[in-house]
Amino acid sequence: MAHFGNIRPPFRILCLIVVLSICIQVEISSEIADETPQSVDDASEEAAASQALADEVNTVRSLVIKGNASFSEQQIRALMQTDVWSIYHETKLEADFEAILRFYKANGYRFARVDASQVSVKKFADGVYLGIEIDEGIIGGITLSGNEKTKKDVILRELLFEVGDVYIEADKEESEQILRDKSYIGAARIDPVWDANTNTVAIHVNVTELWSPPLPSIDPALNSQGGTFLLGLRESNVFGSGHDTEVRYQRISEIGEKTKSLLTWKYRMPRVVNSHWNFDGAYIQKREGDSWAILLERPQYTLKSRWSARFTLSEAIGEFSWFEMDPLSHKLERTDRFELNLQGMSGRIRRYFGDRERQNYIGLWAASRRSKYVLLEKKFSSTADPSSRDIKLVGITVGRKRVTYHKTQFIRGMGREEVFFVGSEYAFSLGHASPLYGSDRSEGYANFIGRSGWTHGNRILSTTLVDISTYFTTRVENSTFQARTSWYYTDVFNTGDIYTVNKGFRRNGFLDFYQIFVAEFKTRLELGWQGESQVVLGAFNGLRGYDYRQFSGEKMMVLRLESRTVCGGTLFRKLDDGIEAVTTFIAKPFIKRSVNLGLIVSATAFTDIGYIWNGKHTFNLMEPKRSIGFGLRGGLAKVSNAGIFRLEFAFPLDAPSSPPFKQMIFWGIESTF
Repeated sequence: MAHFGNIRPPFRILCLIVVLSICIQVEISSEIADETPQSVDDASEEAAASQALADEVNTVRSLVIKGNASFSEQQIRALMQTDVWSIYHETKLEADFEAILRFYKANGYRFARVDASQVSVKKFADGVYLGIEIDEGIIGGITLSGNEKTKKDVILRELLFEVGDVYIEADKEESEQILRDKSYIGAARIDPVWDANTNTVAIHVNVTELWSPPLPSIDPALNSQGGTFLLGLRESNVFGSGHDTEVRYQRISEIGEKTKSLLTWKYRMPRVVNSHWNFDGAYIQKREGDSWAILLERPQYTLKSRWSARFTLSEAIGEFSWFEMDPLSHKLERTDRFELNLQGMSGRIRRYFGDRERQNYIGLWAASRRSKYVLLEKKFSSTADPSSRDIKLVGITVGRKRVTYHKTQFIRGMGREEVFFVGSEYAFSLGHASPLYGSDRSEGYANFIGRSGWTHGNRILSTTLVDISTYFTTRVENSTFQARTSWYYTDVFNTGDIYTVNKGFRRNGFLDFYQIFVAEFKTRLELGWQGESQVVLGAFNGLRGYDYRQFSGEKMMVLRLESRTVCGGTLFRKLDDGIEAVTTFIAKPFIKRSVNLGLIVSATAFTDIGYIWNGKHTFNLMEPKRSIGFGLRGGLAKVSNAGIFRLEFAFPLDAPSSPPFKQMIFWGIESTF
């Protein structure tokens, strides 16, 4: 065996060098391992410092929003991701602009926009300074057409906006509704467009005026069963001012009553001195004495209005008649006739809270009513015992309403654009009468009134009214319950508009039809009014085919079913054109333009069912008062305040006397379709 000590020196030196190299390599590796983490940490710190510097440069230090006159800055900021102390990103800011525009358009600001050229983005070393300007859609101009007689300012003052205001869809729709409600306007349309040259909204208002000739006219109450005959002058748009005046000689004749000759003067002045106050005055001459009435009213002319007021003062002298069944003839006869002197004065103020569609309101009111009865004639014994009263009430009203409107036609009028109430309104009134302020006795008064209207699509419409009132002391003295509901199924066969006031009859063949089904129900129940008041049933309140006043009692109800067929097509268009030619020729010395009256004709079939009863004779479902019939109706859609002519043949099925089945012809002019 060889010994290490025997190894040669060069070999020992070589081994020593190898060992030393390995030791040095291990030490160097260890040092490198110790130094590497320190280098990574330094790089991370440098990157973080660089990012912090970038964030500081892009931090939003200031956000200024201008042009938001309709909404608060807090509402706008709540829609945005970009805000003070947030990091500025162009994509986020663009998304913010889209959110702002969606919000504005959802609230009816159709032309609202955020102009990119008006956005200010300024970057400094300490951050970003933003400036945003919102253009809500300013109205730059309003033009008007169709007003040949009405003055321009008379129409423009009814709009809920003017030049310089922000355009809102709800203002446009309600302005159209306000214009349609005027007796001298048959149709109204407002068209807004964006004017790129001025960066504003240009609005065009087009109206279709109704002809209101200052010629002798017949009042809508002339009929074969009595009513009113009128010969007078009426102008519903005096010199294009929107004022309404009437001077007339009137003869009132009702079956069983003496004919009365009256001289009447009326004047209605809307928007007194360009305010929202309306004035109505009437003077009526009667054989018994002169009657007059004055009304000063500030209505809630727009749903944005926060208050309304109404004050009335009147005195009327007339007659009050009582009817009962004659035991000998078994017919309803007048038993008593009284002279009635009625003096009234009332006032109310209301305050509204809420938005345009949903509102609550509270009101204070006071009313004074003095009635005096003097017996003029008594034919035979009856239960009539009206009492003279002097009632002075003060009270409070609270209510809630939800209001929208639906445009339609052929509901109450013939051809004009009509405004149909959609929504609901409920009000409760509580009042008190006391000798402390002049009442003849202490008593309380309570009243509840509710109405609602709704539509299903554009073809089914309904409206309902309920009115309950009562007077009470230590007990309920007397009460009255009234209810009325109407249902309309329009355009049954989906034929579309066969006639519009601004375009006339459509061209759709020789004959064209528009079918409507109508169901109406009404009732009146009186409790505790024995000898003071009564209800009657007959043609007077909708039971066609019977006498004007056929039955009397304390409670009644009537159901009316009706099918209406409005006629159009070439035949009726030619008939309307022929009437236009004749009317234009007659009016040529006074009017330079052609005069189209807008003749509308409707065929009608109907059935009526009524009940009447009192405390002595209870309600019996098997004792109805029924009638059936058919007829024609006609109206002049383009004439202001024109009545609707009726010619109807009605057949009573439950007449109390023979023959049980007889024909009754009704002709006349009335106010509603």
